[in-house]
Amino acid sequence: MTESEIQCLKDSIGRLVEIETTFGERLVARVAFVMHSDEYDEHDVQYQMVSTNKPEAYAKAGDYVLDFDEIVSVKPRFNEAAES
Repeated sequence: MTESEIQCLKDSIGRLVEIETTFGERLVARVAFVMHSDEYDEHDVQYQMVSTNKPEAYAKAGDYVLDFDEIVSVKPRFNEAAES
């Protein structure tokens, strides 16, 4: 991920983003928390899944976590009202 994508995650707490993962998932997620700490070597995003091309990966409602290493790209989702 680029620094601008990391900043996009940080700026999107409580908002929707589109994420593409290294395992071929494309999802719309509501960002709950971003951990970006080089000191503790923790780099991940906690999110609520809104939609995905791999629904079988989500057995229950709730928050999920992706490590930054698992994320290929992130972009803000601007038409949020339709999915709230």
